[in-house]
Amino acid sequence: MNALRALYHLVRADFLERVRRYSFLIILGATLYLGYAFVVGQVVLRLDRYRGLYNSAWVGLLAAITTTFFLSLAGFYVVKNALERDRRTGVGQIIAATPVGKVCYVLGKALSNFAVFAVMAATLLLAAVGMQFVRGEDLQIKVWPLVAPFLLILLPTMAAVSATAVLFETLPWLHGGLGNVAYFFVLVSFITYAYLHPSPLLDLLGLSLMEDAFKSAADSMGLTYEGGVSIEMVEFVSVETVRWEGIVWTAERIAARLYWVGVAVALVLVAALVFDRFDPAGGLFGRYDLSLQPVWRRLVGRRRNGRRSVVRPSVAPETRGVPPARAGVSLTPLTAMPAHFRFGRVLLVEMRLALKGQRWWWYAIALGLAVAGLVSSSQDARQTWLPLAWIWPALIWSTMGVREVRHRADQIVFSAAHPLRRQLPAVWLAGVIVALLTGSGVGLRLILAGDLSGLLAWAVGALFIPTLALALGVWSGSSKPFEAAYVVLWYLGPMNRLSALDYLGASDESLAAGVPLYYLGLTVALLGAAILGRQRRLRV
Repeated sequence: MNALRALYHLVRADFLERVRRYSFLIILGATLYLGYAFVVGQVVLRLDRYRGLYNSAWVGLLAAITTTFFLSLAGFYVVKNALERDRRTGVGQIIAATPVGKVCYVLGKALSNFAVFAVMAATLLLAAVGMQFVRGEDLQIKVWPLVAPFLLILLPTMAAVSATAVLFETLPWLHGGLGNVAYFFVLVSFITYAYLHPSPLLDLLGLSLMEDAFKSAADSMGLTYEGGVSIEMVEFVSVETVRWEGIVWTAERIAARLYWVGVAVALVLVAALVFDRFDPAGGLFGRYDLSLQPVWRRLVGRRRNGRRSVVRPSVAPETRGVPPARAGVSLTPLTAMPAHFRFGRVLLVEMRLALKGQRWWWYAIALGLAVAGLVSSSQDARQTWLPLAWIWPALIWSTMGVREVRHRADQIVFSAAHPLRRQLPAVWLAGVIVALLTGSGVGLRLILAGDLSGLLAWAVGALFIPTLALALGVWSGSSKPFEAAYVVLWYLGPMNRLSALDYLGASDESLAAGVPLYYLGLTVALLGAAILGRQRRLRV
């Protein structure tokens, strides 16, 4: 009973803390708008050349499927901060001193994540009723066809995402920015593989289940359904509307969805196994040394630790025998302040802070990408090597505007003379220099090829990316918004040639349309937002 009570209070406290954040309201509003866009026809989901009549079954399925995909991606970044917050605030050390076990604590965090998703799902479910009336194709409300997709498609997936977020926070190499970036690629790769190799054990989003159910209904209606799911911004010209009463929930299909609840339980148990309970020497990875240090360093460390050493304080001859209270104190006088401000020195310090901790192999890969961009053709350099070269320093840019708060040096930095005019431009320029250096190979190739439009797009990208990182970092105080937003923007824009998001002008269409120039204007707006955000922080 005590364990259940502790679990309840863990879930309740963490849930209330999350729903009071602006990030919760932003994601909730974006989810509602996405569902609205699908229902009113701004975005169309079709199965082959068919779409369903907007009755309760189709509206419920449409809202559940789109929300499942969106929250699987964006929702992860909203809930992946439970353990980190307890570490940062010191609450974790207090909990570690209580009888609350690791399984109870980790399970409580996973359940609080799930509760946040459940509130979003319930809100969207209520909104779906109104959306059906807005569409007006079928005004009869049928409860089970409307609710079932939320219960059996959306919530099991959210259980798996909730547990995954907790697991990532317990793994030493995934709890930070690397985990934020890696999750996006793992999720996209998993969804793609599951769609190409249909299996109930891989159907995280329920797409294969939806296709299988619609194929059975199409056969009974005498329709020819050849498979395929498409999401488009405009309605397909030859789309056919059919009345579909939704998925027939057999025991086999229900079991396939509850399977993801079992996956969530397994992930929670793994997280409890590796969780260090806020003790660096605890947990699986504290118990076993899994670091990549060379063997000779470990041997030297053991050898030094095995020696006995006596530390004798050094006492100046003139103070020997003098009581401590009467000993003279010699202080080094402060040098006079320089007559002028040296911006170059501050910029150099910011560059060193940005690149601090990078290993030799990081620089080797960055150099290899630059060389590949230099020796390739102008088109290949823009479409392939430049996006790769500018995803590599993403974790460096993500610390812009956040580093001072993360290391609790903000009060020192912001109390210096003119931090807005001196320190903030140095941070921004350091990020721009990183972009120029990592993309230098492509820049030289564009110069040699005489590709002036491509060179302009390259320059815009070098300004836009660090400015986006700085603005998001200053306003959020966290590196997570940039890590999530930039990876999605990079994947959909330069890598998949979506013209509206192609800030690098990777595709010939976006380059000819002058899309990078729009991002130049956005860069100016983001820089202004960063300045306003820092001014706001200085007034606090």
